[in-house]
Amino acid sequence: MKKTLLIALTLGVTVGAASTSALAVDPEMDRQQIVDYFKAKNPKIAPEEYINGAYIYSADKFAQWEAAEEFPPYLDAIDAGEAAWNKDKAVFEKCFGSDVSKIRVKYPYFDDKANKVVTLEGAINKCRTDAGLKPYKWQKGTIAQVSAYLAYNARGQKINVKIDSEGARKAYEAGRAIYIEPRGQLGLSCAKCHTYNAGRKARSNLLSPMLGHTSGFPVFRAKWQNLGTLHRRYVGCNKNMRAKPYKPQSPEYSNLEFFEAYTSNGLEINGPSYRE
Repeated sequence: MKKTLLIALTLGVTVGAASTSALAVDPEMDRQQIVDYFKAKNPKIAPEEYINGAYIYSADKFAQWEAAEEFPPYLDAIDAGEAAWNKDKAVFEKCFGSDVSKIRVKYPYFDDKANKVVTLEGAINKCRTDAGLKPYKWQKGTIAQVSAYLAYNARGQKINVKIDSEGARKAYEAGRAIYIEPRGQLGLSCAKCHTYNAGRKARSNLLSPMLGHTSGFPVFRAKWQNLGTLHRRYVGCNKNMRAKPYKPQSPEYSNLEFFEAYTSNGLEINGPSYRE
């Protein structure tokens, strides 16, 4: 019962949600153990490199990715996001302020009054509906474009998710439990692929590390041929595991984003990004 996340992942096993919830988790100790795990597993890879996803594990893949990033396919999406922002600029500025470079870095965060995690995409649509505007559709399209515009303007700033209340700690633990809990017909967990087997291949594709995972979103995937949000990726990943996905912006996915973002504290935001 006293297995830490690090021990569980090192052994390549997963711990059920019931057992993790019984533990008193220290988020900062947890985060440092995760960072130490990746350092020990790949000592030649510096922690700050993990924002580049699976490409850090292959020199050839990294070179291809760098070439794609010279003229990235998401540039039009950033322009579209800027246009959408400017269209309803007065509304957005009432919610987020006028400095677009200072918005992305504030998310996700735990709202003690609402007793839930607030994501950037969730805040964008709440801002719209509170003003009587139609919300954007989740996962792709304008919501991803506006998010990409804000991420692009925040590049280079460091992720700094705070856990300073009991509610925030519980949200972290809930996201942590989802990350390490086996699910679906294949009985896989997020941890099994993206921690224990990060850098190994699945169907000829390199598995990305969870460390730094949230930093590059939204991403333009070659498979999608368009831009998508982090929660869109969560949905697709769960489907790949033959598990019923949660809804985008559900408490489950929002808590998972909160957990992953906290573990990447100190790493730079580099969204939007290109992925295969």
